[in-house]
Amino acid sequence: MLELLSAMASVLASWLLLLLVFCGLGAAALKALGQSLRSGWIWLDGFWLGWVICLGILQLWHFVLPINDALLMLLAGFAFAVLLLQRNDLAQIMRRASKDKLFIVLLTLLALWLSNRALGMPVAYDTGFRDMQAVMWVDTYPLVPGLGNLFSSLGFNQSVYLYDALLDAFIWSGRSHYIATGLLILAYLIYSARAALCLFRCRTTVCLRWSWIFATLTMPYVLFYTAAWGGITHFLTDTAVDLVGFVSMIYLLDFLQDWRAREDEKDYLIYRLAIVVLAGFTVKQSFFIFGAAISVYVCLVWLQRFHFRLTGSRLAQTILPVAIAACALMFPWLARGAVTSGYVAFPQTFGRLDVDWAIPVEQLEQRQLNMSANTRLRGGDREATLASWDWLGPWLQRFAGNIIPTMMPTLIAVVGLGLHFLGRSRAPLAKREQSLSPWILAPLLATLLIWFLTYPEPKYVRYALWSLAAIAVILSLQSWQTVPLRKQKALIFAVVAVCLGYVIYLIIQLGAYPQRAGPERGFYPISSVAHKLHVTESGLTLHVPAHDMPQCWRIPLPCTPYPNPRLEARVPGELRHGFRIADSDIAGSADG
Repeated sequence: MLELLSAMASVLASWLLLLLVFCGLGAAALKALGQSLRSGWIWLDGFWLGWVICLGILQLWHFVLPINDALLMLLAGFAFAVLLLQRNDLAQIMRRASKDKLFIVLLTLLALWLSNRALGMPVAYDTGFRDMQAVMWVDTYPLVPGLGNLFSSLGFNQSVYLYDALLDAFIWSGRSHYIATGLLILAYLIYSARAALCLFRCRTTVCLRWSWIFATLTMPYVLFYTAAWGGITHFLTDTAVDLVGFVSMIYLLDFLQDWRAREDEKDYLIYRLAIVVLAGFTVKQSFFIFGAAISVYVCLVWLQRFHFRLTGSRLAQTILPVAIAACALMFPWLARGAVTSGYVAFPQTFGRLDVDWAIPVEQLEQRQLNMSANTRLRGGDREATLASWDWLGPWLQRFAGNIIPTMMPTLIAVVGLGLHFLGRSRAPLAKREQSLSPWILAPLLATLLIWFLTYPEPKYVRYALWSLAAIAVILSLQSWQTVPLRKQKALIFAVVAVCLGYVIYLIIQLGAYPQRAGPERGFYPISSVAHKLHVTESGLTLHVPAHDMPQCWRIPLPCTPYPNPRLEARVPGELRHGFRIADSDIAGSADG
């Protein structure tokens, strides 16, 4: 029992310190944007802004040095210096929060549950297949040219790996999978818990906030991550994208609702949304359509509210800071992609650089075809799958079988939108300042349409489906204005209760009760993985998994499940200088 409590305490203490680090970094950004730090909500903004700032710094640092303990110490030192300067505001927030006993109880239960789930053994397929090796490379070397030639999945330019590597320090050296994803989940649940309590205590429609409803309704899906063993001990980029997508939607709803109410903070509402969306672009390419659609929608709403008449100075006042943030995040991200793969947007074939480490274009084309086929029908014949719609039946079965991630939000969205249009047909919605336009559905529907036509893997749009469900509920409540607020809130919490009930059912069905202490200081370690040596034609020695599953886990570098006989080191004996394919005009092997 003591070992279990000790392991959970180490996780909780680390999360607390890291929350302070990111909030400290974010507090500096908030001050620069002219924001007062006296509100608890603004400090929660600070975490996500600080996390994005950290991603930007990590991208630049990694061009010359590996992500190491020294960088974490520098960031922590700066963050705590900022917090020291803001200690009075922070103390005031803490005193007010401590008076909300229900919030403290709820937060304590969430933190204890998450810290217990953080002890589990990593089991996610992609973490063993790609993620852990990617983090090991970031930990060990500065940016490696042509890393995608070793294993094309390592060519993906996903900035969240830099964050995972940053936490791979001190007592978490080689073990940051226990805390990295869990910290992001905890940060979102802190906001959701407070939003749910504010919604519960709201007594008039004047105080009702759309972002509270959204955060409350998405809470069960985030808790769904914790249902299975090892559910949060991974480096999965999909989880990070889900959370960034949710935060983007919350900020979008605040922008739409508060534009006139917070006259002196109009630009800030745009800045924080833009910064988080830009971060989403660097975290995973599957976010691009969603982020771009939101950006276009916000631009149109912004121009419409100025009646499409803006002076040059007003345009510059708003656009210039966004452009600076875009350059700071996107230019390094594009450059990183060019270094690791030879393409600015791997696995897209455009933007190829004339460098010796560029991945053969034929390999990328084959990979895109494989992805397009596999996201429709896993294991099916590629040509047959892409040439017909026969894949749709099995795909729908798989979609429906994922109850919480895809099926439940789809049902909620269909029912919610049905009630919305029924309510509008019975009694047309009166024009009000505080009414959410159905046009907010446009970026979500555009995202889902393009996803379905290109790479219809359900995990790529889980956040979009849940966002659609939450927006549908908000629109449906808005269309039935005669329903008392008390009953509207009861409906919201009933939907949440049903979803949470299914999560609890899953936990019981899986037997995934609170975990006992693991064999390694209370944690469950990664299973040992056998590997063999493979020597390429150039004499480069590779480590290859010696089992049926093509997963490297913590096999020493360089590891690849798909050794290419023509792979060679650009500088013999120096992994730091990267890899290339000899005679690269011929396609190499295409994994995944």
